[in-house]
Amino acid sequence: MEIFRQYGISEDIIAAGTPPHQMSQIVWQTSLGGEGPLDRKVLGVHDTWGCKVGTERHSVYQRDAPHMPSNLPLLRSEPVLRAHAEKHNPGKILFNQKVVDFKDEGDAVLVHVETVDGRQLMYRAQYVFGADGGKTVGAALGIQMEGPKQLRKMVSVHFKADLSQYWDDRTCIAHFANPESGSGRRSGSMLPLGPSWGRHSEEWQMHFSTDVGASEFSIEDAKPRVRVLLKLPDLELEVVTVSSWVMERVLADSYRKGRIFIGGDSAHRHPPTTGLGLNTAVQDAHNIAWKLALVLKGKASPSLLAIRLQEAQLERNRIHFEALLDETSEIGKASRATLQNVINSQVIEFGAHEMDLGLFYPHGCVIADGTSPPPPDPIHEKYTPTTTPGHRLPHVWLEREGKAFSTHDLIGQNGDFLLIIDRDGQPWVGAATQAAKERNIGIRIAQITGPFKGVGENEYLDPEGRWELLKGFNKGGAILVRPDNIIGWRALGPGNSSAVSAAFDKILGTSEVSVDGHGVDKFWNKWNNPR
Repeated sequence: MEIFRQYGISEDIIAAGTPPHQMSQIVWQTSLGGEGPLDRKVLGVHDTWGCKVGTERHSVYQRDAPHMPSNLPLLRSEPVLRAHAEKHNPGKILFNQKVVDFKDEGDAVLVHVETVDGRQLMYRAQYVFGADGGKTVGAALGIQMEGPKQLRKMVSVHFKADLSQYWDDRTCIAHFANPESGSGRRSGSMLPLGPSWGRHSEEWQMHFSTDVGASEFSIEDAKPRVRVLLKLPDLELEVVTVSSWVMERVLADSYRKGRIFIGGDSAHRHPPTTGLGLNTAVQDAHNIAWKLALVLKGKASPSLLAIRLQEAQLERNRIHFEALLDETSEIGKASRATLQNVINSQVIEFGAHEMDLGLFYPHGCVIADGTSPPPPDPIHEKYTPTTTPGHRLPHVWLEREGKAFSTHDLIGQNGDFLLIIDRDGQPWVGAATQAAKERNIGIRIAQITGPFKGVGENEYLDPEGRWELLKGFNKGGAILVRPDNIIGWRALGPGNSSAVSAAFDKILGTSEVSVDGHGVDKFWNKWNNPR
């Protein structure tokens, strides 16, 4: 959402996406329908992604980012992204074309394309970015995917139905565990697909797993599966599509071969825990885009570019659930408490705040300043904002001329760098401006002052003093933020103004020696990570 905000996309995503209050919980339950003693029972609930108003986590999420999380399935978010892409590149977003071959010639990549009407075309590109879902590009380059493969086959059923009388309006995902269904039909998960949200969603998606070698599901196979799992035998539904994919946990051994890069599922495929599939793919594109832009414009060196049910034991499962749901027995109370404890352990999936915001690029176009970042949270729940180089710029609300700005809004969407200073950091401005001008690089300057100090012309006010707590540098220091809102360099205090020029050289890949914010020379390790 922060990346989308930078490029003016977030408002459209928010307008079409799930409101936070309708994605504030995940539930585990036996079914939506049925009249039996084990039907329509909620086994456990977990608050999600800071979306539940009034909770401590909600306050933390509001504090740490300019947006609350949103949920918008690809079938609705892709049209938004396409519209923005075509607005910025009219006539250049091409569909109905299939890449049939490509070859890296050393100084360019030749890409052979076949159109839907059979025409053969060839494009000559300086660089190619393969985001093809891991289908062809990586394998053709000889890139190996390392890690566990062929874990499970996941089947997704996209269907239309009216479930308004059954669905809890706060629920984003419901996991079903049905103890009385036949083998292989006892579990699955479901979520709304919109375009309305909550209980009034017109479309839904059901997920369930099968063995990797299992035969493909048809639309006719899917209908009874959905009805049985939900225990709604008379549910009127229209199946739109049935698709499947194989769950893996793999990472490419290289993100680049010559002039060809890969990203998204071509570079990493993992279980869909906490939505990291799409989120990391967006970050891949964000990371490579600003670098390619600077390299293609000749402004940077090419070195810049890198609940378990037992099978076949229906009676045992039924007895287990009866005991679990018996509200009068001590065994039932203990079992439910134990189950809720297990559900609470899912905090990494439904509240991985540090995993979402604690991005860290320790290598590449980042200049270490000799300090250590905050230690990571072992379970990736607690996010600690920091301006240590390589980390995401912390979000803080600022004010200027009566308007509110996030620190993330200071960077703009034109690929500029950002220098942030305090009142005593003015000497850095001239040096940074001159260095950017010499390299034909855009740069913005943001001078931030705290409360009770008065606000000068062109200054941003830190009304609550939060930036003062997070900025990480002393009086007269500065930080240089890359176009992707990642901090590239930090001066801990006043220093040699030539350090800014040297910092640009290191970030853009045009020098091999690093200079820190105090003017101390260091040996610089060449880029060992294209990302």
